[in-house]
Parts: sequence; structure tokens; C-alpha cells
Amino acid sequence: MFNSHVFRQIYVTLIASFSIFISGMWLGWPSSVVEKFIKHETDFNVNIDQLSWIVAMMDLGNIVSPLFAGYMMDTIGRKTSNVILGPLFIVAWLLAIYVPTPWALYTARLMAGLGKGISYTVVPIFVGEIASVKIRGALSTSFCVQLHLGFLFEAIVGPLVSYKTLNVVSATMPVLFFLVAVWIPESPYYLLKKNRPLEAAKCLQWFRHEDNIQAELQQMEVNMKNDTQNQSSVREMFSSRKNLRALGIVVVTCASQRAGGISCIYAYSSLILPDPAPVIGKSEYIMLFATLLVIVNFVGLALVDQVGRKPLLIFSQTGLGVICLLFALYFYANEHNDDVQIQYTWFPYLCHVLFSIIFAIGVGFMPVVFLGEMFPVNVRSYCSAIASITLSVCSFVTNKIFLLISRYYGYQIMFYVFAIINFASALYSYRYVIETKGKTFLEIQNFLEEIVNFTKSEKI
Repeated sequence: MFNSHVFRQIYVTLIASFSIFISGMWLGWPSSVVEKFIKHETDFNVNIDQLSWIVAMMDLGNIVSPLFAGYMMDTIGRKTSNVILGPLFIVAWLLAIYVPTPWALYTARLMAGLGKGISYTVVPIFVGEIASVKIRGALSTSFCVQLHLGFLFEAIVGPLVSYKTLNVVSATMPVLFFLVAVWIPESPYYLLKKNRPLEAAKCLQWFRHEDNIQAELQQMEVNMKNDTQNQSSVREMFSSRKNLRALGIVVVTCASQRAGGISCIYAYSSLILPDPAPVIGKSEYIMLFATLLVIVNFVGLALVDQVGRKPLLIFSQTGLGVICLLFALYFYANEHNDDVQIQYTWFPYLCHVLFSIIFAIGVGFMPVVFLGEMFPVNVRSYCSAIASITLSVCSFVTNKIFLLISRYYGYQIMFYVFAIINFASALYSYRYVIETKGKTFLEIQNFLEEIVNFTKSEKI
């Protein structure tokens, strides 16, 4: 049985992170509608180039939004910055429903990308500021889960209904989010930052469900003042060799996550997987893929403090490299021998399922873990923005070129590229990633300093 204060924090976290669920819906939307466009089951037709732009535009919006999301949440508040995503997502779905043109979908997906970037910047900070220390880590897992649940929602509903009905059903979710999220309290930390201590105390009392909150409130004030005094610039971040080493680890991990194949499998599974599907339907395999992402994510989070970050990451990247290579060999063989698809239809489906498991157990959540462990508070927001932009750029590029290259040269070319990226990332992780399991933040910073100094002395 949860204590009432724990229940309130879980309740607010689920509501606040529902904007990430809606982002996950937009992420999973192509997995249901791409095939409908190819089969002309929509109100209007698009060509391959337009379809690739429709898929990729979400990532383009996500590239831009981290640049101003931090300023926005410090100006109008964490809660308000999240709540206004409701109307943003509503307008995006309305465009998809009532304006049947490629340009309307470009705009809708761009808006969805802006919303995803803002939610991924604001919600983790909001939850981190309202959560008790003992449950902060557990509540932080809600982000990946909500994203994958949103993807799963589209994967389940999409094959059962028409294109327009899917958009109408999806549009109800941001309406529900807005009506509920508008009533949750603001972050006490933000209110202290805006010199509103009475409101901060009232909100903290609500979250903790007790009157004796003075000690925690005073500690919040101390933390807020320290953060303000220790604010750093982007230039200072790049002048620190220790921060650069940590940033390199995070950027490469982010790049391997998105450029290693997951973005295209998210969007184009209905095209990649051949017909007929063995045992169950193709749409059921896509549902299974999304379900495994959610379930195995919890397994990975349980193992990360037992096995360690580095072994899990290397295992995941190497495993994904092998799976992508097997995908490529299948498509190459299928292109040169018509009997391959008939005799081995099950093979790409097996690779598809294994990809979701190996991805979710390591590389799927590792960038978030590294971001929270490797950087001082005064530069963490800059590093978070760089990580988010890296994820978006890699996803945008792979989503944009996948259909075009596959159309002229076959699916195997892109899967060879994915395999090379995953294997190269595994080698980088083996050589440069540090193990942070069981280390305090201070120990991690000291370890990074020792590595940087040792490397510098070797060069001398």
C-alpha cells in the first residue's frame, strides 16, 4: 500500500508524463499509416519522397525545440510549459484530420516534434523537482515507458481502423491531457526561483501530504541558490576536458541509439516485414515489438545496477549490429533468389522481435542514465540539449533517406549501414565509456578527471 504522499507524486508524474505518451503516439503513427498510404487507403495520395518527409518532419521539429524549451520553462514555469503542449498536439491532430494534404502533415509532424522536444526537456526536470529522494529514480523510468506505451497505442489501434478514425481517436488524448494537467501543482523549486516562497511551501505540503516541510523547503532554497551561483556558459562547458570526455560518451551513445536502426524500424516496420507473416498477422508483430520495448525496458533497468552500464551497452550495441547484419543478408539473398522469401519468411520477423529485446535492454535507455550521472548540475541543461539534438538529427537523417535508398538499392544497403554503426559504437564503448555502477557523482567526476589527466600525460 502506497503512502498518500507517494501516491500523489506518482499521480502527478503519470499526468505530467502523459505529454510524452502523446509524443510516443506520434512516434508510432507512421508504423500504422505508412502502409495505408502505400496501399492508397487514405483521403489523398503521396509519393515516396513526400512520405519520407512526412515521417522525418517530426525529428526536424525535435531538433529545434530543446534550444528554447529550457528558457520557456524558466520563464513561464514547468507546469505551464507542459500544459500548453495539449493545445499544440490538438492542433496537430486537427490538421491531420481536416486538411488532407502533404503540407498539412508536414506541419502537423513538425508541431508534434516541437511538442516531443519540449516534453522531453520539461517533464524530467519537473518530476525531479517534485519527487522525494527515495522514489525519484523509480519515477524517472516513467519517461521511456510512456513513450513506448504511446507507440503501442498506435500499433494496436492503427490496423483496426481507417486512417481518419485513427487520427480522430488519437486527437482525444491531448484533450484529456490538457483537462487533467491544468489542475496539478507547480514545481516548488520553480516557485522559489521566482521568489514566491509561500506558494512553494503550499505546493510542497501538497506533494508531501504533511505540514512539516520546513527542513526540505530550506534545503531546496540552498540548492536553488547554489545552482544560481554556479550557472555556467556553453563556452565554459566546452573548455573543460572532463566535460568534453563525458559529452563524447553521451553523444556517441545517442547517435548509436538513433542511427543504429530503431527510428526506421519504428516508422517502416509495415514495409520492411514481408507478406505473409508467419503464425500471426504483421500488425500483431508490430504490437509485439512495442510491447517488448516496454517490458524489457524494466528488465534493463533492473540489470543496470547489477551487471553495470558498460557491459549492457556493449552487449546491446554488438547484438544490434549482428541483427542488422542478418537483416541485410536476408534482403540481399531475397533480391537474388525468389525462393528465400517463400522458405524463410519467418526470419525477418525473428530479427524484428530480437531487435526490440536487445535494444530495450541496453542502448534504449543508456543515454538518459549517462546524462544524469556524468555532468555537474550547472552544465547538465546544455548537455541535455546537445543530446536531444543528436538524437533528433540522427533520426531525421535515417528516416529521410531510408525509403529513397531502399527504393533504388534495396533494404539491405541501409541495414548494412546500421550494422556498421552499431559495431563501431560497440568498439567506441569498449574503448572510451567508463563504468559508473556503484559510484557517487563525486567519484564519477574524479574518475573522469583522472582519465583526462592520464591521457594528457601520455601525449606529453
